[in-house]
Parts: sequence; structure tokens; C-alpha cells
Amino acid sequence: MNVSKPSTVSPFVLSLHAAERPADPLISCVVPAYNESANIVLLLETLHRHLSTAGYRHELIVVDDGSKDDTVEQVLTHSTGLQVKLVQLSRNFGKEIALTAGLEHAAGDAVVLIDADFQHPPEKVTEFLRCWIEGYDMVYSVRDSREDETLAKRLFTRAFYSLINLGSRLKIPENAQDFRVLDRRVVNALGEMPENNRFMKGLYNWAGFTQHAIPTRTAQRLGGKSSFNFISLFKLALTGLTSFSVVPLRVWTAFGAIVSLSSILYALIIIIDTLIHGNPEHGWPTLAVAVCFLGGIQLLSIGVLGEYIGRIFQEVKRRPTYLVSRVISLPGNDAQHEG
Repeated sequence: MNVSKPSTVSPFVLSLHAAERPADPLISCVVPAYNESANIVLLLETLHRHLSTAGYRHELIVVDDGSKDDTVEQVLTHSTGLQVKLVQLSRNFGKEIALTAGLEHAAGDAVVLIDADFQHPPEKVTEFLRCWIEGYDMVYSVRDSREDETLAKRLFTRAFYSLINLGSRLKIPENAQDFRVLDRRVVNALGEMPENNRFMKGLYNWAGFTQHAIPTRTAQRLGGKSSFNFISLFKLALTGLTSFSVVPLRVWTAFGAIVSLSSILYALIIIIDTLIHGNPEHGWPTLAVAVCFLGGIQLLSIGVLGEYIGRIFQEVKRRPTYLVSRVISLPGNDAQHEG
């Protein structure tokens, strides 16, 4: 279980930030969706109900990340009369990019990021917004438990955070989620970060600002099947490591130094042994094992280096982070969304 640390922001700073909050803020809700036809309309209705009850003006933004089911049809043909903006990406770019697209299309004073599958409880949004009004620039969810996950995934996640935070001055909170509320200043700051290989949890943390963590129970998916598997998790972890840590490079540097020193020591042992006992022809198995071992280590270290070079290659091409097929706005029947 991960328990959030008490806030270290002074009450005076929070009061200054709270005084800057608009009297009637516009709240943007960004929902990235990939094959979420079973959940998307109900989530939009639920968000609208909670925000309307709390008296917030709001806009609902769905970012379709190249869905292959009828997610787009569900959004465009629902009969609930909600004002919805559909940002349809030209293909599947991944959740990190879909979040980026949603942030860039959001006009609100605060932006809510929430998954479409109801694993992030919509009823928590108003609690997050209360903390935002109190002066926090970023309010984010932290999983209160990972008991519902497999042992392998829990160990992998713990190893990832241990590695990415090793030697780093800015520690990425373990078990932090994308479910959060961002002030407009944070949204603008994220928009100034041009990298294409985006690890959003790292970018949120790097941006700084006043942050507050709220423990949240992650629910089961309401409907449909998750497309996020262990391979997707591994790719995201690799992106995070190469974007925010040089520890893998330093590990191989340290390992190379250890091997070099060991080789020198071994050479001294051989010289002393030869001077004392002569030079019998033996040790070929040891030599063969050493050559194969060092060859494998060299290939592995080249692979690690290649991952970083590959990321550099992708960045210097300066391709757009994503492409939008079309943006469709449904006017809705509710004046609550106007503004």
C-alpha cells in the first residue's frame, strides 16, 4: 500500500494560489479512448452529472486514439444532449500522446485527466477540484493498493520505480496515476515540452508546481477488454527510463570499470603464477568462457546505448507528436457547458 506524504506547501503559498482561482472556472475533462465503446457514453454522463451537481462549467473532450470499434459512433450518436468535443487522431499513437493531444485542445482553467474505463472513479473529480481551488496546481491520484495485480507486475513496477529514481534528485512518485487535475499554468508548461517520446508521469513531476497526492482505490474495468498488456507496460517503462534516467548507461560504465580492474588483477595473478610455477599450457576453458561472457556483455551494453541513440534519432527528425484526423464538436442542449 502506498500512502501519500503530507503536503509540504506552506499555507501562505496556497492562499496566494487560491486567490488567483477564477470565481466561475471552466473545467475541461480529457478522456483518452481506445476501443472504449462499452464505457465512453456512460462515463461522459457520469462526469457531467458530478460536475453539474457541484456547479462547475465544463467541457468534455474525448480523444479517440485510433479505435477499431464503434467508440467514435457512440460519442457522435449518443442521445444524452451533452456538449462533447471529439478529437480523432489519425491512427493509434498510444495513451501518452492521446493525453498530450487532449491537453492541447483543452480550454479550461483546470483540466481533468481521466481514463474511460471507470478504473479512475469519476466521483473523485470534485474532491480533486476542491484541492485545486484551495491552491494546489496539480492534484493527482495514487493507487492505494496493487493487490489486484499479479506478483510479476508488482515486482516489475517496483523495480522500474527503483531504477528510474536511482540517483535522481526529482523522484517520480511510486504508484502515481494519470488521473489528475492540472491548473492552466501546468498545462501551458507541458505544452512547452517538445519531445515526441513522452512519459507523462515523468513530465508532470519534472514540471514541478504545487502538488498534492490523494490515495485512490482503482476499480475494475466496467466493460470491454483492456488493450494494455505486459508488452505495452515494458515499452512504457523503457520510454520512461530513456527519457528520465541515465542510470542504465552509468551501470555499464561502472561494470566496464569493474571488468577492467578484474582483468588487471587476473593478469597480475597469471604473471606471479608463471614466475613461480612456470608456464604450463592450461586455462583454455577459462579463456573461452571469459571471451563469450565479455562478448555478450558488450552486445548488451551496445543495445542499451542503441536505445538512447534510437530515441535521439526519433527526436531530431522533428515529426509532429501526433496527427489529427478531425475535430468534431457536438453543441449539446445544456447551457451548463457554455463558456
